[in-house]
Amino acid sequence: MRLFTASLIVTAIAGGSLSATAANAHAKLTASNPAASATVAGPTKLQLRFDEKLVAKGSSIQLFVTARPGPKLTAPMPVSVTASVGPDGQTMIAPLKRPLTAGSYLVAWHATTSDGERKDGTFSFKVR
Repeated sequence: MRLFTASLIVTAIAGGSLSATAANAHAKLTASNPAASATVAGPTKLQLRFDEKLVAKGSSIQLFVTARPGPKLTAPMPVSVTASVGPDGQTMIAPLKRPLTAGSYLVAWHATTSDGERKDGTFSFKVR
């Protein structure tokens, strides 16, 4: 799993694809909070909305700090988050243990629909 995560991050960064992206067919990310490419005050949760109902098994959010004030990061630093599918079935929600601090962040998401199709994508945002 670690190798997959590292590969996903390297691919997203190397390809310059830090806006919403996707690999396969089916569920599409329609909105997120924070929004892709946005600069926001310290959010306390991540919310990703899709155009199809999701199943919890196989749906997840990973969060990484890619830049921050102070010493330069040598690699993206994971931030622990646990996502769940919301009551509407189309939103993944990941409460954060504390508001995010200033820096740049990368969200990697994995969405699985009821028909078993899986879609992956990434987007970035900044915290002021």
